[in-house]
Amino acid sequence: MFNLAHLTSGSNTRGQSPEGQFGRGLKRLAASLLCALVLGSPFLSAQADWAELDKDEDVTHLWDKEAVKAVHVSRYVWTLANLSKASSTVNGDSYQSQMTRWRLYCVNDTFVKLSVSMFEKPLGKGKEVFTTDEQEWKTKEYPIRPNTYLATLKKQVCQNAS
Repeated sequence: MFNLAHLTSGSNTRGQSPEGQFGRGLKRLAASLLCALVLGSPFLSAQADWAELDKDEDVTHLWDKEAVKAVHVSRYVWTLANLSKASSTVNGDSYQSQMTRWRLYCVNDTFVKLSVSMFEKPLGKGKEVFTTDEQEWKTKEYPIRPNTYLATLKKQVCQNAS
């Protein structure tokens, strides 16, 4: 029969079964992995690289440069709107930032809004107070209006699409 004891501690002490040593070894391994995960989680979590896109006295629009995904002549991108003062959702919850996922069609200058999340604090922090997601195949395309933050975003993300 295969002896598992040498895998965990190297020797079998008198009166202890190999399975007991193996179980303790697994517990030590699990505890080490859990500790590494907890201590390393701030470094493993993805942090957005938000860059300013447009700003006025009421709202600052940012976009995540690192999360742009190119699919043929479309670009998927996240934006973040930071409000200068809190606003309210349809349910009456207060929010101060809104994260939105877009699909921009680079060739025909149209967009689809895919997802929206509203947060109680700036920069997408705090409690998520509202969220909505659209089925991509059900959504209607809308034109990107000139001189808007979406027009500026399109210039940034669609430079090489043709």
